[in-house]
Amino acid sequence: MASFRRSIVWRLDCDPVARLWSGYGDLPVPADAIDPSGGIYRGAGALLSVPALKQLINGIADRVDFTVSGVSSETLRLALEDRETIKNAALHVGYVSFDADWQIMGPPTWEWQGIADYLTTGRTEDQRTITLSVRSANQDRDVPALSWFTDADQRKRSPTDSFFDRVASLSAGSTRRFGPR
Repeated sequence: MASFRRSIVWRLDCDPVARLWSGYGDLPVPADAIDPSGGIYRGAGALLSVPALKQLINGIADRVDFTVSGVSSETLRLALEDRETIKNAALHVGYVSFDADWQIMGPPTWEWQGIADYLTTGRTEDQRTITLSVRSANQDRDVPALSWFTDADQRKRSPTDSFFDRVASLSAGSTRRFGPR
């Protein structure tokens, strides 16, 4: 019977590089294009909260928060000291697959890329948390809204272009001969 074994890997390109995986213990991961030297991914187990990730096309930029809970005071101190290196660092989220003997089958498959914005710390009644807020790297925030192919819109872009002069006389399902009458 086939088994499906996957774990999430999380790589933040700060200084030093932060590598986590959703299992326990250390996981040596082979090199690939994103992580050319490979590395040891530290197990976060159930402590790492990974939200649903979306790839948006012609949509608004997505923002997600990754939370590590139950951190020690030493980890919290290190996170606060390294806070400045996190700003604008690339974050990659992907997965690794395992065979039937729980041996890693190859380099990670990267599913999502983001840009780290800021790190916050918090405390619930019984544990400390570190939250990293990340914006989607697959969105270009300066893309203008869609425009219509009207003469007025085209004249805004290029005042002497008359290519769309007759667009107003067209309607759905009609045909018109192109060129001079």
